[in-house]
Amino acid sequence: MEKEWLSALIADETVELVLVFNAEGSILWANRTAADKLEYERDSLTECDIKQIFRQEFRNADVEPFEKLRPGELQEMAAYRKNGSCFPVRVRAFPGNEEGIRILLAEDISDRKSMDLRSRKIRQDEEENIRVRNDFVSNVTHELRTPVNGIRGHATTLLDGVDGEQKKTVELILYCCDNISAIINNILDYGKLGSGKFTIEEKEFDFYTMMDRVIATHMAEINKKELRLNVEVDRKIPQFLVGDELRLVQILNNLLSNAVKFTMIGAVGIVAGKTKQTQDEVELFFMVKDSGIGMTQKEQDKLFQSFTQADASITRRFGGTGLGLAITKQLVELMQGSIQVESEKGKGSTFSFSVRMKLGKSGDADTTPQGAYQSLISLAGDPQQDQEGDFSRFGEPANKEELKKRMDKLILSIELGTWDKAEVLASTVKELVKNSDDEMRRLVLRMEMAIRKSNYQKSIDACGVVKEAIIQRVGEF
Repeated sequence: MEKEWLSALIADETVELVLVFNAEGSILWANRTAADKLEYERDSLTECDIKQIFRQEFRNADVEPFEKLRPGELQEMAAYRKNGSCFPVRVRAFPGNEEGIRILLAEDISDRKSMDLRSRKIRQDEEENIRVRNDFVSNVTHELRTPVNGIRGHATTLLDGVDGEQKKTVELILYCCDNISAIINNILDYGKLGSGKFTIEEKEFDFYTMMDRVIATHMAEINKKELRLNVEVDRKIPQFLVGDELRLVQILNNLLSNAVKFTMIGAVGIVAGKTKQTQDEVELFFMVKDSGIGMTQKEQDKLFQSFTQADASITRRFGGTGLGLAITKQLVELMQGSIQVESEKGKGSTFSFSVRMKLGKSGDADTTPQGAYQSLISLAGDPQQDQEGDFSRFGEPANKEELKKRMDKLILSIELGTWDKAEVLASTVKELVKNSDDEMRRLVLRMEMAIRKSNYQKSIDACGVVKEAIIQRVGEF
């Protein structure tokens, strides 16, 4: 008796609707939740039929309650209230203790259904907003290309007819046009990647010719900043591959341009190797190294996020949209690879990634290419062996030697009137003396300002003062 009382109490207090019915469908007992949810008096509910509560499921008069509500089957139905309104429930029937008796448990899922509908509506709205935003960005960026190309065309025409300060202004216009074009291309790529419209093309290309072009693209900036370039390519890489050459070039250009941009002193390097090869596919592994500013672990954690850079000061100092590495990561993943970074603040960074390519049919897979590319291979060491930290200890032999070399080239650049080169060298000198005393840093800053204004006499005088101050502090060099 006590067990029956306890079972009835538990059934009465449960949040689920509990209905006990017989083979004819007559409700023999109902818990308090069922009465409240169905808006019946508890006594009057036992005078109802199960077919009345689930009338939609029993539209066909031939369907028997026990046939429809088999033990163990989980079903979604509509439970009708006394006033004719209904709400969704999830029901399951169990055999009773006596023959010809069934127990039905029904869970009210109206809140869950409502939440699912709201979630679906939110997702649909979000997808629509993303589509509208991407379409808008795509249209705007395409429209921006027209005036940018027009400005570039006119500036290029003007370049041949001007000199001196005017030439410098026109070159600055062209530089700004290139930057805007790069930003536009990044936004377009990001929009395509976000909308799933980006596709990887598969065409045969010459791997070594591609590497030649990638390196040649960055040589001017590398030479301008007086950096060393180390290139190491595994000769076991097949010459002809099938894949998206354009996007592989984009990945390498993004990483290499960052390496050059964030490195003031030392070297940058690129390593390419083959890690795996099957009968029709090859896995390539790349590393792009630099001896630049490096990053903390916290900065690395958000590196591949969209519209972010390692530090807000990075954006102010070096520019950029923060999309380059986010796009790079997605491109690598589309090419069935992954990308990682290892870095230490002030000691450079190493980006490594892998991609998969199919083997080309234009010749033997193990062919060792000959020609111009051979001259680019250099096993000159690891850029991070030339870390910035070795040069930044003011007065140390490495710092002293680098300062002498940069100051001599700086003075020569001013005398030849190559002010762009002089500005880069002045920035490098400022980096080399950053750990010196305040007076030295002020002298170098005044020198840099004079060079930026292209004032010959002030620049030469400032260089002389800086050189004399360096000699006094570190000795003759």
